[in-house]
Order: sequence, then structure tokens, then C-alpha cells
Amino acid sequence: MKLINKDLLLEYGFIQDKTKSKNGLTVLTKAKVDIIIKNDGTVWYSNLGIDYPLKDLSALRKLYKEIRNTELKP
Repeated sequence: MKLINKDLLLEYGFIQDKTKSKNGLTVLTKAKVDIIIKNDGTVWYSNLGIDYPLKDLSALRKLYKEIRNTELKP
């Protein structure tokens, strides 16, 4: 079980959205799925103003499959 970090997200094709990144938040996006990395290193998925924590790669893959109906591949 791999923990999510910026390098792992970049490996899976996410790119940094500099227009949404601000105030210590780094936003990485892929296929309209935005993942937020906060200053403390925690990783979140935000939808309709509600933040959902993502702890590991399996949680990210499950979320991506539910949203995009396709597997998340490196």
C-alpha cells in the first residue's frame, strides 16, 4: 500500500494546476479530477465544497474508477 504524494500523482499523469494552487495548497488534476495536497502533506479530493481524505493509492484508484469509469494507470 503506497501513500499518496506529489511524485506519485505526477507518475500517474496528474499535472499541477497553477491557477487553482494557492495559499499552501497544491492542486493536481487529471480528467477533471482535482486532488489537493495541503501543507501538512495530507491529500484530499474536493467535491462541492466537501473535502474527502485520501490515504493511499488504493483509495485514489477506487475514487478515480467511480468518477471516470476507467482504471487509473501510470
